Amino acid sequence: MNTEEILRANLNNEQYEAVVDESRHILCLACAGSGKSRTLAYKIAYLVSKGEAPEGIIAFTFTEKAAESIKRRVAEALRKFGYPENYIGAMFIGTLDSFCQKLLGDINAKYRQYDILDKNGLILFLMSRFRQIGLRHGEGRYFKENILPLVDAWQTMNNENIDLANIEQYDATLFNRLTKLGEILDRDGYMDFSFAIRLGVQELKRITDKANSCIAKFKHLLVDEYQDINPIQEDFIRTLASHLDMLLVVGDDDQSIYGWRGANVQNILTFNRRYSDVAVHRLLVNFRSTDAIVSGGNNFVQRTISLVRLSKEIKSHSDGNIQDLRKLWFDNRIEEAEWVAQRIESLIGTKYLEGINPDGTEKYRGLTYGDFAILLRSIRNSNGDNRDKQFTDALSKRGIPFKSSGEGGIFDRPYAICVQHSMELLREAGLPREEALEFFASNVLPVFPYANEAKFITILNKWHQNIHASTSAARRKVYPQEFLHDLIDVFNVRDFKDETALRDLGLFSKIILDVEKTYTSIDSSFRYAEMLNFIGNIAINSYELESIDYLVKGNSVDISTIHKVKGLEYPVVFVVDLIASRFPHKKATYNGKLPHELMVDAINRGAYGTRLEDEARLFYTAITRAERVLYLTGSTHHQDLKRACKRSTFIADYTSSKMREDKAFDDLAEKIEPQPRFDESEFPTDFSSVKSYLTCPYSYKLSTIYGYNAAVPELFGFGKTSHTILERMHQQFKDRAPSAEEVAEIVESTFMLKHVFPSNDPINRPGSYERAKWLIQRILMEYSQQYAADFGRLRQDEARFEISVKDALITGAIDLLLLEDLQRGITTADVIDFKSMETPEDVAAYDWRDMSVQVQLYSQAAKEVIGENVETGYIHTLKDNRRTAIPVDKQSVNNAIGVVEWAVRGILDSDFPMRACPKSCGVCDFRAMCAQKRQSFKNEALPPQINTPAGLKNLIAFEDDGGVTNEI
Repeated sequence: MNTEEILRANLNNEQYEAVVDESRHILCLACAGSGKSRTLAYKIAYLVSKGEAPEGIIAFTFTEKAAESIKRRVAEALRKFGYPENYIGAMFIGTLDSFCQKLLGDINAKYRQYDILDKNGLILFLMSRFRQIGLRHGEGRYFKENILPLVDAWQTMNNENIDLANIEQYDATLFNRLTKLGEILDRDGYMDFSFAIRLGVQELKRITDKANSCIAKFKHLLVDEYQDINPIQEDFIRTLASHLDMLLVVGDDDQSIYGWRGANVQNILTFNRRYSDVAVHRLLVNFRSTDAIVSGGNNFVQRTISLVRLSKEIKSHSDGNIQDLRKLWFDNRIEEAEWVAQRIESLIGTKYLEGINPDGTEKYRGLTYGDFAILLRSIRNSNGDNRDKQFTDALSKRGIPFKSSGEGGIFDRPYAICVQHSMELLREAGLPREEALEFFASNVLPVFPYANEAKFITILNKWHQNIHASTSAARRKVYPQEFLHDLIDVFNVRDFKDETALRDLGLFSKIILDVEKTYTSIDSSFRYAEMLNFIGNIAINSYELESIDYLVKGNSVDISTIHKVKGLEYPVVFVVDLIASRFPHKKATYNGKLPHELMVDAINRGAYGTRLEDEARLFYTAITRAERVLYLTGSTHHQDLKRACKRSTFIADYTSSKMREDKAFDDLAEKIEPQPRFDESEFPTDFSSVKSYLTCPYSYKLSTIYGYNAAVPELFGFGKTSHTILERMHQQFKDRAPSAEEVAEIVESTFMLKHVFPSNDPINRPGSYERAKWLIQRILMEYSQQYAADFGRLRQDEARFEISVKDALITGAIDLLLLEDLQRGITTADVIDFKSMETPEDVAAYDWRDMSVQVQLYSQAAKEVIGENVETGYIHTLKDNRRTAIPVDKQSVNNAIGVVEWAVRGILDSDFPMRACPKSCGVCDFRAMCAQKRQSFKNEALPPQINTPAGLKNLIAFEDDGGVTNEI
């Protein structure tokens, strides 16, 4: 098939026209369920088919999960065009902020060692540098009037693209604090998402000669979910697009639901007035929902937001084999929840037309619990209670499995609470033994019945000394992640049959990791108390288990807020709690610390607040999650409300000729065997996580699924800063090796260890920090002399790649050395993986397996993605500047790919056995939460061997157990 035939076979007319349009600026209005992801994917594949270089293509998605989905669709489209799927690795498909991080790193490698902070991380950063930023204790309520308002002011200032200098005339104190915050973030090697994008805009605006800039290779930019772009993101898009050949934006103004955090729907409403040569395409066929649901949606938006939306009449593609549309009102919320649970129970196994098989026959399956969603405007009320309680109770009574974003609060269950309260015992110095023993008996044993009392006292004593010891001249390093591991070991969670405790404490580990990112140490009573304050005031309400639950509880009813299911779809949707006092939510406006004179534009467009049109768009987003069955429900009496409730106006505004109001549990079709809809291709993975599966699948489960983090090692960050300095050397010296003085200068300006304290007297009393810096300087001076020829080659540092391996995309980064001839172009390529270690004396006895697979995968990526024929692969150990050759012949590479395919299959099958053996368990970071048994794999197929410098080796997970006899 030629290009035209491929496009016609896979796209409808509207999608086709958008894909082949060659205008410079393209606006693609895509309603819910209209195939926008397919359109984006085929647009990218079409560009490649027209001869455009894959590395010239950028696609911004709203989330990383959305990026994974788009990548897989692009892989499918490329395959149909006859191109390697691995071209994806040459493109950039991801979030805008992650592109900014990459862009900044390409401009100056120092940014690659910056930590990117989310809101929780920024809160912790402010707490850890409270006085440096100009805040004072006792100056108002600590969190509510100091920390949180300043965090919001910083992020809003960046998102709204407000010049910091303009703040001074209105609020000098706020100006000084924000100025200091920016300086200290940069000094200490941190940035948050908003600041990363702002820095990216500044760098783009400095470019006057694209051909000699960091964006020289880019030609095409595609932006998904354009309706949710905020001002600084739009400034970045517009500035970048001014240097490019094409900008295509895709979105739906009717689904703009993030105005409360700064999204500007005007971006999409006024696109064709702000850009020249604009072509507009409308994808107005909803392939997801029935005609009744779609027509009701059309009636609703026309009635509620007609003047603040782009006009469009959406049509349905198919009604499928079942449909049901109702709005129902109940006397009380318990009755409402009971009906919802009964309706779910009555529909399980209903015959459902899923699609068309490759042979043209219809594909049916029976509905399962995972096909149902219960959506609420919000789950947590102002008192911190969960509004989903009646629904979870009703489902539990019938044995219906569910997952709830309200259930994501680990501090609603005893496991995290017990750990938190155990840590609270050490808030003050001088904990009496009797009090600790009483706490163990009354608080620990009821929650962790296998806990060890003697070890509990020993661990508390150890950490009491660590935290409250008198401050000496040299600061000590006290890391709370190690404390958490010690407590988990004491509580003996490894013997629990129910893994809820492990899951909850995995998220607690993430909270502690965020603390450790910003606090170099908690080595004083004050710093330790600050950590406890963060856990008790912020973390308790701001960390959720949602991503973990989606992996662990696959076939269960989703109970969620509407915001959290954006981009998802379900055969059956219940939009509940449709009462006037909750949905639409009452009107609100911006009330932050930034001067209102500078926030006029944001306030006028309703940003950082709530308006009726925002609520209407949220409701529209909720109803368009439904494929075939939609129920809108509400009730008069609620336990947490004193007055009787009235119906939401949205119920009245949503009309359809097929709307029912009866409560009958009628069958919609015959019943057949329930079969889950599980799109395994949506499971994201990367090589770093796959690598742990090859050693021990249970370790993968603990780290990747449950989220446990290792304790901070000595000289944490040494490898990262070594690589960063090496990359800066190659950025600055492309045709000659740097001198010793030039190396020293780069080391001095780039070296950064965030978890090691510099000496107060570095000349006379150098410490670990200074010794590490001198070591890196010596290593890189020797490297620049011994491998001077590397600087005469064209180098690609951290070239991203993605290899399509059956059901997953394996991501990574390649260090390449390319030999270029002026006449013949690039003649050879070497893959080099730099490690901050020494080559072992006995090369044959060393375990090269992980590193060999990595280099072999990278060599394959270099061949297919970058188009270079890799001749050799190396592990370069920096501490002794030696290179060890890794086999990269065809068979070795095929074995490596086979190993990864085997691991991906195991991950998708949830096959996570413990594979205990002395060698692995002795160095495992997660010994405290593992029973260290030898369990069998579900899959009896053996993976290939790995070809290493020491010969062919089995995976570590298949090594002899060394005497372990408890195989099960």
